[in-house]
Amino acid sequence: MNILISCDENYLRPLRVMLVSLFENTKNKYNIYLIHKNISDKKIEKLEDFVENISDNKSKLISIKVDALFMGAKTTFYYTEEMYYRLLAYKYLPENLGKILYLDPDILVLNSFEKLYNIDFKDNLFAAATHSAPAVQGANVTRLSLSSGYDDISNYFNSGILMINLNLARESENYEREVKKYIEESKSFGLLMPDQDLLNVVFRNNIISISELEYNYDARKFLFYKLKNKSWDLSYVMDNTKFLHFCGKRKPWFDEEYIGIFASLYKYFLKKADRIYKNIEDM
Repeated sequence: MNILISCDENYLRPLRVMLVSLFENTKNKYNIYLIHKNISDKKIEKLEDFVENISDNKSKLISIKVDALFMGAKTTFYYTEEMYYRLLAYKYLPENLGKILYLDPDILVLNSFEKLYNIDFKDNLFAAATHSAPAVQGANVTRLSLSSGYDDISNYFNSGILMINLNLARESENYEREVKKYIEESKSFGLLMPDQDLLNVVFRNNIISISELEYNYDARKFLFYKLKNKSWDLSYVMDNTKFLHFCGKRKPWFDEEYIGIFASLYKYFLKKADRIYKNIEDM
């Protein structure tokens, strides 16, 4: 399987946590492609060693360094240039890759996701999940409809877990032009969550909807989900959810007061990842 990640050095620690959960809870071999702008060679080498260590030398990290891919694009402390890279990854990945799974670093992998990886795209570019809380869906659909002028935006998908149809992206004559056009011409309130807003406007008719509970579970919303269905309890999540997504600005790896039903689970993987990485640094 092929996994795509894009981040800067600030997200290397949660990336290691995600990778530990990936190898602890699944049994596949992976080629992990990391697209970045300026992560140092030394840190890349350490991360390569880390992946070899936690995978028993069965998987590998492939670093892809790009230059000035999105100069002038809107960024913030939380939303860096690297967040856009997933959308043009097909330009930099090996041409023999027909598809790839993009994962944000701020997730935990809980169960095997082979069914998602083998999804039938049916002439779509992406497979993604919405976050169904009305405040998320309604507000963002309305905002993007107003900012873009399109009246056919009916869902707001989260871009943190994406199956990407690389073959179709390469075949598209307008793909890259439309991405860059949106970044350059969009109104400011059409880029509040830049890459995610872009995904939902430019590719609004090219996304397959997948299960939020299975593939993009918002770790902040346990009570919201459980109120919708009492059977969606903690046991259900641990047995059925593939990706637990720690969305939002408060993050469990740098907020000691982070609370939530999944805080202890994250800290378990955090301590394990830190310990393994320290051992590698000490070698």
